[in-house]
Amino acid sequence: MKLPSIFDNIENERYHRSEEFSDYFSSSQIKNYLVSPKYSRYAWLNPEDKTSDALEFGSLYHDALACKVNKTDFNYTSFEGPINPKTGKQYGEDTQAYQSAKIEFLSANPGVKLCKQDHMNVVNEMINQLSMGDENLSPIICNFIKNGKAEQSHFCEYQGGLFKYRTDLKTKNCILDWKTTNLENPKPENFERQIVDFGYHISAAMYQFFDHEITGRWRKFYWVVQEKQPPYDFTIIDAARWAWDITTINGEQVIEAGPGAILFMKLLETHLICLERQSWPGYSSFTMPDWKNRRIATPEPPGWYKNRIINFYL
Repeated sequence: MKLPSIFDNIENERYHRSEEFSDYFSSSQIKNYLVSPKYSRYAWLNPEDKTSDALEFGSLYHDALACKVNKTDFNYTSFEGPINPKTGKQYGEDTQAYQSAKIEFLSANPGVKLCKQDHMNVVNEMINQLSMGDENLSPIICNFIKNGKAEQSHFCEYQGGLFKYRTDLKTKNCILDWKTTNLENPKPENFERQIVDFGYHISAAMYQFFDHEITGRWRKFYWVVQEKQPPYDFTIIDAARWAWDITTINGEQVIEAGPGAILFMKLLETHLICLERQSWPGYSSFTMPDWKNRRIATPEPPGWYKNRIINFYL
């Protein structure tokens, strides 16, 4: 049996991609069961090495906030690459000249991570807005930063399955998740769509659930949702109605499951059953078996389509 553990200083690469933690299931992997158990198994055994401009920006934003919270050095520096003398413009990132200059720069500056200067400028302004840009919310953010720990890696065993999660920020009573988005999406009525589309409520419920398993404490969960374009406005959104709602009534703590918590528990149960049986069925798992135990789907034509046929006019 693996003992529950919390670590403060595990690097991102080691946490996400090392063989050491490859048997531990994350919230992203749990959510793959929404596609099918078969897909979740495939994705688990064939992890993608995703890189994109958006992912690089997100990593820079999260790392900068983590350094601010943990009061550690921010070891990023900008690197724009050499100039092509023929065009007067920078070489492309996929050119040999750029890659050679990048390798030379990293050799001369060991331990430094590279980023684009425009990304760094935006991240600095975003963090400035979080700290001082809103008279109602910035004091709350500053208090979270003052009293929290960032990027803690959590590992535990639950009913034969191994699980992991990594908190953006955690205090004595709550967990925060930093989210970057586009203009107006921090408005609660707009962010709701992203919660559903990306399963943020499922991840929040998983963090709360296993955090309680490890520490014995139920923590509230908040999303801090910020625009990544001017004016870099943001909101703090309570996940109580979406994940686990933690309240105190007559001195007793009451825990209620929102839709994300209900869905998480179903996905968790599915994962544990698949592990126990060593079987990961495909889309057939979503079809109710008939009296012969056959899982042949018989979908009903939707009402809007039936009405269109009935009310068909030339």
